Formats: sequence, structure tokens, C-alpha cells
Amino acid sequence: MIKPTRHTNPDYSVINISAYIIKLLKAQYSIEYDKLLGKVCNELGEKAKENYPYALNFLFLLDKIKYLEKTDTFIFNEAK
Repeated sequence: MIKPTRHTNPDYSVINISAYIIKLLKAQYSIEYDKLLGKVCNELGEKAKENYPYALNFLFLLDKIKYLEKTDTFIFNEAK
């Protein structure tokens, strides 16, 4: 999903969605999963919903976000 094809719209790419998520998490301390999904869909469009889980996985694997299970929220992982 990260490697684009000629049919890939850059607005709905994993990289673009990830960048938007980081921007939101830097502005707020924490965001719930559903609220974050709503903000992504409102700003980038409903087609971004398809790559939303991949963007979260991408950021989690890069250790850029943390998931808090008790509150179902994400927080930005500050640089170490």
C-alpha cells in the first residue's frame, strides 16, 4: 500500500494520511481512535478510510505513535 501506482491518488496514500495524523497528534495530546478517523475522513475524504489502518500501523512500526488501550487513544511519541 505504500508503493504507489499510476492510479494512486496521493491524497489517499499511506504517507499523506500518516503525515496528517502526526500533525493532529502534535496539536493535541491524545486523540481517540474514532475521533481521529473522523478528522482524517473529514479533511482528506472518505476514500482515506481504506488506508487509515495502514497509516496507523506504519506510524506504530516507526515508533511515532503509542496506543493507550485503557482509553482507546493515540499519543505522539516524542523523539528519544
